[in-house]
Amino acid sequence: MKAKEIEALESYFKTENEYWNGYTREILCEVLQKGNFENPETPLQLFSNSIDIFTQHHETPLKAVQEFAAETDKQKLTPAQKLFVYEWVYKYVRVSDFGELDLSEVKGLLKSQTERLKNDKPQVEYNKPLTGNIRDTLKEMMQKEIESLPDTLKELEPVQRLNILCKLIPYVLPKVESVTHTQGEPDEYKIIRWHD
Repeated sequence: MKAKEIEALESYFKTENEYWNGYTREILCEVLQKGNFENPETPLQLFSNSIDIFTQHHETPLKAVQEFAAETDKQKLTPAQKLFVYEWVYKYVRVSDFGELDLSEVKGLLKSQTERLKNDKPQVEYNKPLTGNIRDTLKEMMQKEIESLPDTLKELEPVQRLNILCKLIPYVLPKVESVTHTQGEPDEYKIIRWHD
């Protein structure tokens, strides 16, 4: 990280409010540990903005939560990143004292938004043809199995190993066809016509 990036990150937890500093340090540590954000400042910035939004719009809690949702949407976060930010914001708002400001409705809305994000399942695209993906997946699986075949065969009993080898032989050696005693001999009808 460059010096400016480090200074920007440190500015979030080097304030006069030690309670705030503790939360922002924990967020940063978790982000750096998980590596779930390309820019570690993004969740800190959203966390800071959320508290500003909620205190500024405490009288209109729905508007406050919607404005915070718009802030997270601007960052084009993945569902996992969005949930991460919402969980930390809710955790902070839930246990923090904001003096005379009543953020109980904001807490309730944040809790429901966080639960909704936890329960959201990614939508499966059913209209997308799967044949290409299935073929590729099966090819990869078969390649891995073929590569590990010698080790697998070593672990088997001799009878089992022989049984598997017999089943695999047709894929390796050409199939032998039955030969009759007349095969390759001139046809009797042709011999008679040839002498005539």
